[in-house]
Amino acid sequence: MRGLTKLLFFAVLILLIFFGQALSFYADWLWFQEVGFSQVFTTVLALKVALALVFGALFAVILYGNIRLAARPPSGVRFLDQENIIELPSPELVDPLLRRLLLPGALLLGLMAGPQAASHWESLLLFWNAVPFGMEDPLFGRDIGFYVFKLPALSSLYNWLIFTLGLTFLATAFTYLVYRAIQYSPRGLFLGERARAHLLWLAALLFAVKAGGYFLDSFELLYSSRGVVFGATYADVYGNLPALRLLTFVAL
Repeated sequence: MRGLTKLLFFAVLILLIFFGQALSFYADWLWFQEVGFSQVFTTVLALKVALALVFGALFAVILYGNIRLAARPPSGVRFLDQENIIELPSPELVDPLLRRLLLPGALLLGLMAGPQAASHWESLLLFWNAVPFGMEDPLFGRDIGFYVFKLPALSSLYNWLIFTLGLTFLATAFTYLVYRAIQYSPRGLFLGERARAHLLWLAALLFAVKAGGYFLDSFELLYSSRGVVFGATYADVYGNLPALRLLTFVAL
């Protein structure tokens, strides 16, 4: 009976989340049928579904895997709970609840993140069907087709990665905090060996992705609207561009 109640709860929740999108979907389907382009609609729909499933599943797996890895008692010496300044429920109390809700919660967040990734289907199609323009930009010497076809998709991928890894880092750190692998006492901050190694790996990935973001930002300077005319200004070329290159190097 409890299992049926949980299933019903998640079914209603998913229905509420996607109800507004379902109305828009039905209206679009009727319009495409009316103008005789139903095949275009189904092709775009298939791509959106594929993107939502792939990126939603990746999001859920990354989040679930990292939290699951962190949800274990720390090894080695740790402070007494009485010394811990940050007051949290005991791991023994949290552990059964976390193990019960972690997988459904990760799947639910993946379902919510999937449609956001699917909204960038046009960028993906442009990336797949990129063609050269035969003209290069004067600043980086790249074909104009890169800015039209590839840069939007790369920027979307960067935004997805930075959000996913950032949320995973925070959730993982909080899990270690709950399981007392991270403690703060009058004697200082304590991080267990596993927590330190895990969080450092996540931080390294975040910095690597951030470096990629700075690298992409340098190309965005060609779209600068800060000057009198549209495009990279003197300040962008001789000030912002070297700064972005330096930040890229530092982040790595």
